[in-house]
Amino acid sequence: MRIDIIATDDSTTPQARAYAEYRVFAALARHTRVIRSVCVKLAQAERNGSAGCSTCSVYLMLEPSGSARARAQGPHAFGAIDRAAERIGDLMARRSSETISS
Repeated sequence: MRIDIIATDDSTTPQARAYAEYRVFAALARHTRVIRSVCVKLAQAERNGSAGCSTCSVYLMLEPSGSARARAQGPHAFGAIDRAAERIGDLMARRSSETISS
């Protein structure tokens, strides 16, 4: 499973990038057989012209085809990463339980 981390601004620290890779991998580790690649995008969102919150978007390309995505916001990058990792992990858990029950 390949994980690409993309920061859309210069304010994203190397620590935030490493944390995003770690958290997303940990959330998806049990689903590696069905995931081709992962793209994580980190950005700062503005509110009324001032610095607002951080966003984290996770996009998955699945095997043999398909995709999944999750997005979250938080007051800082680490909060947004935690929420997005939890959401994509829950989404993949639901998806695999649906596949098993079918």
